[in-house]
Amino acid sequence: MANPTLLKTLALVFLVASASAGRAEGLVADAVKPLLDGTVLTSGLLPHSVETKKIASEGAAAENLVPFEQSAEAYTLSGEDDVATFTFQLNGPQVAAGGTLNLAYVNAVSVLPDTAKVDIEVNGRDLGGFPIASPNGVKTEKVAVVSEFLRAGRNVVRLRARQHHRVDCSLDATYELWTKLDPAASGFASPVSTDFADFDSLLAVRRTAEQRTDIRVVLPALPDAEALNEAAPVLQALVLFLNRDDVTVSVADRPGTGPGIDLVMAMDRNGSATLAKLGLAGAPRGLSVQAGASAERARVVMRAANAGDIRAAVLAAVKGSMADGLKTGIFGTGRDVLAVDAGDRRTLKDAGYETRVFSGRLSRTDFSVEMPADFYPAEYATLDLRLSAATSPGLDQTAQLLVRVNDRVVKSYPFRNRTGEQFDGKRIELPLRAFRPGVNRIELLAELPMAADAACRPEERDDRKPRFILLDTTAIEVPALARVGRLPDLSALAGKAYPYGGGKAFDLVIDRADSQSVGAGLTLLSRLARSARTPLNARIEIGLPAQGTGRDALVISSRNDFAELGAAGKSAFPAEADIGASVADLLKPDPVLTASVSAGTGDETADLLQAFHNSTAAQQEDLSFGARAQLWLAAASNGFGRWLSYEGEDAAQAPHGEGALMTLSQMRSPDGLSTWTIVKAGSPRDVDAGVQRLVAPAVWRDLQGGTATIETASLALSSLPAAERYIADFADRSPGNLRRVAAAWFSDNFQIYVLLVLACLGAFAAWLGVTVPKRGVRSDR
Repeated sequence: MANPTLLKTLALVFLVASASAGRAEGLVADAVKPLLDGTVLTSGLLPHSVETKKIASEGAAAENLVPFEQSAEAYTLSGEDDVATFTFQLNGPQVAAGGTLNLAYVNAVSVLPDTAKVDIEVNGRDLGGFPIASPNGVKTEKVAVVSEFLRAGRNVVRLRARQHHRVDCSLDATYELWTKLDPAASGFASPVSTDFADFDSLLAVRRTAEQRTDIRVVLPALPDAEALNEAAPVLQALVLFLNRDDVTVSVADRPGTGPGIDLVMAMDRNGSATLAKLGLAGAPRGLSVQAGASAERARVVMRAANAGDIRAAVLAAVKGSMADGLKTGIFGTGRDVLAVDAGDRRTLKDAGYETRVFSGRLSRTDFSVEMPADFYPAEYATLDLRLSAATSPGLDQTAQLLVRVNDRVVKSYPFRNRTGEQFDGKRIELPLRAFRPGVNRIELLAELPMAADAACRPEERDDRKPRFILLDTTAIEVPALARVGRLPDLSALAGKAYPYGGGKAFDLVIDRADSQSVGAGLTLLSRLARSARTPLNARIEIGLPAQGTGRDALVISSRNDFAELGAAGKSAFPAEADIGASVADLLKPDPVLTASVSAGTGDETADLLQAFHNSTAAQQEDLSFGARAQLWLAAASNGFGRWLSYEGEDAAQAPHGEGALMTLSQMRSPDGLSTWTIVKAGSPRDVDAGVQRLVAPAVWRDLQGGTATIETASLALSSLPAAERYIADFADRSPGNLRRVAAAWFSDNFQIYVLLVLACLGAFAAWLGVTVPKRGVRSDR
């Protein structure tokens, strides 16, 4: 057997030789660390460090990997100092057995391996850490966790990544720093497998290869409205309990394969054969959890006689076996989201933030604020950020705090005091126009350059000298808000399920009873229920939406005669006579006119006249000076309006309707009594694929405007602002709210405000011109 000391010596010599060729970093993990002792002592998030054991074995625990509950969007730690929080579910035997925390990661090649590290906390207790050193591929760190650190139920893991750039010390270089975890290979590896026997065990269900939580509704026959209405409340309760934002729903007459959950609907009228076929004939009445055909799949069985029995069973589960999971999950606090209303004051601590000292160049802290669904964003008040922080002496004169709302910088505050300063609730006003109904992402960026950064000597960095501290007492204060429900507004739909939340009855209309269209409808219903944080009062129908009922509707369509539903620029459905082939199609008009008519108003004569004017319009160089000035003023006005609304040039561009995989539009119903939200595509397969892309967390949170499309090739989201909005709800008619709504409306229509001011000045001047001459001139003699 080779001498271990000799092996270590040879390995170190080999490492030094390789470092001179620029290849040492990859060899640290591959050559040296397996030979050296696997014990690392680091400073974690809490004051006391503990010894972290590296588990080299790739043993049988991989098949018992309990996944983190967060979706794939949450697995990136970026910048010089970032924190990510994850949760995972364990039962009593798993807690007693302990296990390992598996963290599979890859980092940017620009990360300096000498100082980069990740600190780990489990349930508030320091678990040590490990160096960040895997730029060439995924590497798995396995950290032992003893039973004393664990608890039955949800366990919380906090990771803090501190990393610096190899060669660049500019602020921009901090955006190149990242460490990404692999969601498929990260989680808690337990020697005890998860037995799907109760609702809490469902929280440990793994995701598919596409990183989606798969739920299949198993029905004994082709889905009809009655069966779907029976399944809808059970499905929504299950989705709320799981509290995952990456759920996709399918419908079939047999269970699914791979990781996921089968929701088996067994009604007395036709479910006995289904239960017998699945080996579940002994399942109890009501709602129960059963083991699936494979170890990675669970079954939730609803056995009932009618809809009344279903409601009773769901209610019993929510108040009983689901209660703890709901309380610590979707209704829990400290999950980076602050749900606020008028007059609220909330601190960063309420969002799960913990005070930490920062010693780098760019400190980034982000959290989300959930505004009411009927909030009217405009320039009538400000949302105040009360800053509790301090800066160190020696900062450069360019140091400042930037506040970004929904990825746009809305405020900057310079750190002017070169000797350092302390902020005790410093008021920083954020314009309400920058916010929108639903979820808003806020980032606090502290730019902290020093003169020494210009020399860029990473070896001289001293992280013991902090530059900035942001306290968890930093708060936001919400003013009195203008409350009026304005539609269309897809951001309110995504953030609060507006106008379908609040227990309001509406129709979910699916035009075809095939499995793909139905699956798309149930997937969208599940995503809206999670946004609303409550089950939705939906009645599912197969066919066409009904008019004259006054009920809002969510329509899933792939029929050809619905080709015009939700077309950009249209405020309602086309008339029945316009559905199908139009006169223009039959007569094959001039192609110069066709493009203009296709985006017309629905009035054929007006469209043809408009197309004629468009095709005969003079070129820019042929216009008179007055016409050019008019065009310039119009463009300047539109640009100023976009600036007021924090919109870029892309916001003024229409999405590409041609070739779109799916279109989502919101509009008034033809009778004007309700709101219809239309999801349309060319086929059931496209509807299913488009909805799955639409509900992806990264896409869903960016929904806004009145119309959105999912492009066929890139699957990118493209939004179109609402051309016109209408009032869908105006519950608060108090004088104060009426004043705020009026102020908000005038801020949106500032041209009218200016005209009114000028008109008042003109009327006053006219009054003076008429009144003064009549009074004459008084003489003192």
